[in-house]
Amino acid sequence: TCPVVMPKHHLAILTEPKGYSPRAISMLKSLGPVVAWADARRKPPFLRRATILAVKLGVRISKRFMDRLPNLRVIGTSTTGLNHIDMDEAERRGIRVVSLRGETKFLKTIFPTAEETIGLMVMLMRKLPWGFDAVRRGRWQKEKFYGHELSGKTLGIIGFGRLGSMVARFGRAFGMRVIACDPQVSARAMRRAGVEKVSLDDVFRQADVVSNHVLLTAGTNNLVRRRHFKLMQPTAYYINTARGELNDEKALLEALEKGWIAGAALDVLANEDPRGGHVKSHPLVRYARRHRNLIIVPHLGGATFESMRKTEDFIAEKVVREIKKLGN
Repeated sequence: TCPVVMPKHHLAILTEPKGYSPRAISMLKSLGPVVAWADARRKPPFLRRATILAVKLGVRISKRFMDRLPNLRVIGTSTTGLNHIDMDEAERRGIRVVSLRGETKFLKTIFPTAEETIGLMVMLMRKLPWGFDAVRRGRWQKEKFYGHELSGKTLGIIGFGRLGSMVARFGRAFGMRVIACDPQVSARAMRRAGVEKVSLDDVFRQADVVSNHVLLTAGTNNLVRRRHFKLMQPTAYYINTARGELNDEKALLEALEKGWIAGAALDVLANEDPRGGHVKSHPLVRYARRHRNLIIVPHLGGATFESMRKTEDFIAEKVVREIKKLGN
């Protein structure tokens, strides 16, 4: 049900209005007008009045960005990661940031990133993108695209939280042995999920597929480094659907070029530009153009219509509650 209607003196801005949940917009309208601001290069006059900002990952909310909205009180972001927002600056200004982080019960109903991880795994190990590309070019070359089964392989998971445990469950359904590393999760809890707890190094040593599901923090930045890729088997694959900053991209490129690993699939890159400016000159993208063992997709993990609607509705409810707590 919609929250209690509040006095309509707030102005909410949507930075990515296309396809935004109608129910979420309706809830925000209970607080006042809702305005689309799809082009951050423009500086329309309503910015100074805005008290609520609803964002996803398409815009970086920097100090300079916040300067344009001097009356901003709440940022609602339908994400778990917060690296697209300058959190220190928001705190300094007294701006409350409402997100999906810590919403464990709700997030257990959101599956698309875990589904995408398995999809990337299958595509990579079975060489499906390159087989499809060959057919598009008029070639029917089955013998060139032999791949590997998931069944019987070892899946190594870094970060056994919500997504890591989902991917473990999906991996076991494919007949994979699953090992995982997470200092916050006990060996007993992992055993209950049919997973063996091992060290980070052993994930890389033992796994046929390593999948990264760690939350990005100052302590996990560049968590996966050159030495980890050197521990992997030359037949093993690396998958990252979390954040690009979690792995040393130069080291990953070296691992691919020198054959330390068989391949990789990435949903994320470090320092992503929402407008795609990083793609043209990115070394990993250049490598992917010339080779058949690296898949890169544009941060599609949570990009399903179902999950977007659910998360936008959930965040709108939280924003309304937050405004109420702030005393309108």
